[in-house]
Amino acid sequence: MKFKNFKKALALLMSVIVICTAFSFSAYAEDEKKETTTAGETTTAVSTEQAQKTLEQQRSELEKKLAQSEKKLKSFSGDAKETEEYIDALDEKIGYMNEELTVLDNQIATAQKKADELKKQIDPLQKELDKLEKDFSVYQKKFDKLQDDFQTTYDMYCMRLKAMYVSGNQSFVEALLTSNDISQFLSRYEMVKAVSKSDADLMREVDSKMKEILTQQDGLNEKKQQVNDAKSKLDAKKADYDKQQKTIESNQAEIAKKKVTLSEERAESDALLAKYTEQTQMYTEYRNEDQALIDKVDKEIADLLGGLKSPEEITTVDTSNKDYKPSSSSSDKSELYSRSDAVLNLTYPAPSHYAVSQNFGHYRNGKAHTGIDFPCPKGSKIVAAQKGIVITVKRLNYSYGYYIMVYHGTDSRGRKIVTLYAHNSSILVSPGQTVKKGQTIARSGSTGNSTGPHCHFEMIVNGSKVNPKNYLAK
Repeated sequence: MKFKNFKKALALLMSVIVICTAFSFSAYAEDEKKETTTAGETTTAVSTEQAQKTLEQQRSELEKKLAQSEKKLKSFSGDAKETEEYIDALDEKIGYMNEELTVLDNQIATAQKKADELKKQIDPLQKELDKLEKDFSVYQKKFDKLQDDFQTTYDMYCMRLKAMYVSGNQSFVEALLTSNDISQFLSRYEMVKAVSKSDADLMREVDSKMKEILTQQDGLNEKKQQVNDAKSKLDAKKADYDKQQKTIESNQAEIAKKKVTLSEERAESDALLAKYTEQTQMYTEYRNEDQALIDKVDKEIADLLGGLKSPEEITTVDTSNKDYKPSSSSSDKSELYSRSDAVLNLTYPAPSHYAVSQNFGHYRNGKAHTGIDFPCPKGSKIVAAQKGIVITVKRLNYSYGYYIMVYHGTDSRGRKIVTLYAHNSSILVSPGQTVKKGQTIARSGSTGNSTGPHCHFEMIVNGSKVNPKNYLAK
């Protein structure tokens, strides 16, 4: 009786095992999925975008100003186009055109900077995408093989369970239940257990490998999703890159076109100014000299001024100018003011010629006029505005033409005072020579960038050009 109850309990246990096995299989049959989120690329080009927006606004404003200037110029007709008012209006337009060219250049630089940034981001991300896709392909093949192995083992396992269930006396359950005695039962039980253990070990191995592959596939899927997101962004960046390139090409074409127009406007301005100053005898400089030539001279002067020492530091004036040959005489130092405001009391550089054709400040085209122009007949005396030492003499066919610079010493605040005399027809002094206040140092002319004979006079305080008007006295 007890043995029959034992058989029933064992039969129930085996049924539970079969059912559990079926549930286990259904669990393996389901795909495991995980929702992933990616932070994405957080770096933004706010500063570059803001710069582009600002430049676009500046360009828009300049276009409006240019339209207004063009309208103003069209209001002049006939002889009115030969007046100073028309020249000023034309120069104003030229100034706006110069500003617009600068904005266009800045837009090109900004677009190029952004394009370079995008290129740096695109290349490494593309390489990362290629690597991840290659890795994914390798792991996918491993996963497919394990899945095939699992399916084969599972099919065999199901067939064996099915055979156990339908084979009657040949089934494991029946074999156990039909045991003649406890010894045979235990023997058959050990056999069933061994087979079950083998199957269980196989299932655990497949389970382990399956989980490993699924885990790796999840990781790869996550990476692939991240790269796909990045690729979408890269597509947008590539489109943005193309946009920047088009901006560069468009601006370059626009610059070339505007430079032609600007050259024509400058030529007209210079021609009108030459005619106007000849009629009025109020000679000055042309307002549209090549900026590169201006910069070249400015650098030479800045280098020269940078080498000056105060009278307290020297026994003779020191300068980096290769043409300057200082005297060894100790009297050189006495020709320089040392911390005295008397150095600021300047006389007019062209005696008896006090009319001003161009004041210190800016032209209507935006370019700076760093001195005062005094029209005077060719050959007029040009004198030193204050005592000092000649620190340079230059003979150029552009910019200042034939010009002289004189160092006068320092004012009460220790600031170094230098004067400059330009566009002379001849120079009567040499570098290193001491001069007295009012001493003739040159003859006026129209060398360099000049519409006619005049003296261009500059005052330089500690390297900065200031308005001489406040320091000149007859």
